[in-house]
Amino acid sequence: MANTHGQTLFLHTDKKLPEKNQTNRSYYLLIGYCILLLIIGFLSEPFTTLLAGMILILTSPSNLLTDYIELGTLGSAFVNSGLLTLISVLLAKKEKVPINGAIIAALFTVSGCSFFGKNLYNSIPIIIGGLCYARLVKKPFSQFIVVSLFGSALSPIISYLTFGLSLPFAFSVPLGCIVGILIGMILPPLASHVLTFHQGFSLYNVGFTSGLIAMIFTGILRMFGWKIEGKNLISTAYHKELLLFLIFLFLLMFLVGFILNHFSLKGFKAISKTSGKLITDFISIAGIGATMMNMAIIGLLLVGYTQLSHSTLNGPIVGAILSAVGFSAFGNHLLNSLPLLVSVYLTAQLSSVFEIDQTTVVLAGIFGTGLAPIAGYYGITFGLLAGFLHMSIVTNVSYLHGGLNLYNNGFSTGFVAAVMVPLLDNILQIRKVKQHARKRKS
Repeated sequence: MANTHGQTLFLHTDKKLPEKNQTNRSYYLLIGYCILLLIIGFLSEPFTTLLAGMILILTSPSNLLTDYIELGTLGSAFVNSGLLTLISVLLAKKEKVPINGAIIAALFTVSGCSFFGKNLYNSIPIIIGGLCYARLVKKPFSQFIVVSLFGSALSPIISYLTFGLSLPFAFSVPLGCIVGILIGMILPPLASHVLTFHQGFSLYNVGFTSGLIAMIFTGILRMFGWKIEGKNLISTAYHKELLLFLIFLFLLMFLVGFILNHFSLKGFKAISKTSGKLITDFISIAGIGATMMNMAIIGLLLVGYTQLSHSTLNGPIVGAILSAVGFSAFGNHLLNSLPLLVSVYLTAQLSSVFEIDQTTVVLAGIFGTGLAPIAGYYGITFGLLAGFLHMSIVTNVSYLHGGLNLYNNGFSTGFVAAVMVPLLDNILQIRKVKQHARKRKS
């Protein structure tokens, strides 16, 4: 626990703090989640169909929005997510990373985005780059693994260089891998610096960092005549199956969390009192059981939001929900997230441009909860305003990176927070001065 600029920050970083058996138990739960994804994938279709779908996924340019369920198959999308998440979990375990909110958020983001952009080929070079950076600065990789896992937001750059520019494979494969390693090396120092830009009021710090890198990269390619445009490949055939999966997962998560929390709801009050501003670790505050229940509640809330919006569940929406659920161990809770969902929903309803059931609009609502700290810190009114501004920005920034940054909403939330926070701080300071002057007069 530390105090910075009057804000209490919670981060469970001391490896000696959690008991060894509790850490191992948490890792077993994460491995169990990965196995669930793999079982669903392998049972969904014949192995030959599954293999063909995996090949399509691995050889796709993968820029936004590329739904792996539509590109490949339902089973191959689940297997891709399960395998990539399992590798990430085992890597974190090997590096003896303690289970805290940050690593949970990173792992669930990997899992979620593996439904629409991340795969075994395009993610591993970025992680290798993070490892190279750790060796370069002579520090343990465990200090950078979270940034490296989040940094796979830029995985489409590797796939696009390899499969999207019609270059010979003998040239494009090494090029993609080398660029991926370089990206992995520059992400850690950039991410730590960019945090000051939005002062921790956007939960998707690496998403904003990735957006800046992708914007520069896209600009360079366009300058030399390469056309980079987003995709809109979306599945519509598996709504019921995906709905059942999400409901089952979150009910199971709540049940397991309830058991681990000694059959009580203790810890929810402590979680709901936080603003959610980075860095707020719910596992440190309330324990793994209460955190899992909070994650499950946010998951069910987001599923309910998609149903209220009458949207069809697909790879990107499922991925967005899983990612936001991961951040429910690291900042999101019911009280600070709901205002953002309400705001985006109302903005889309009032707009003459957006349809409330559009995938991009639904994603804006789900990922808009990355601005939850604004609602948690400054109040519901400003949370509603943040959702409105996010909706106005998110649909325009995708051109800047051509879909090569999977965290498009994270890019947008960084801008919103950077604009709102200084203004709100100024307004609050003026109010405090006036209140102090009134007290002196009285």
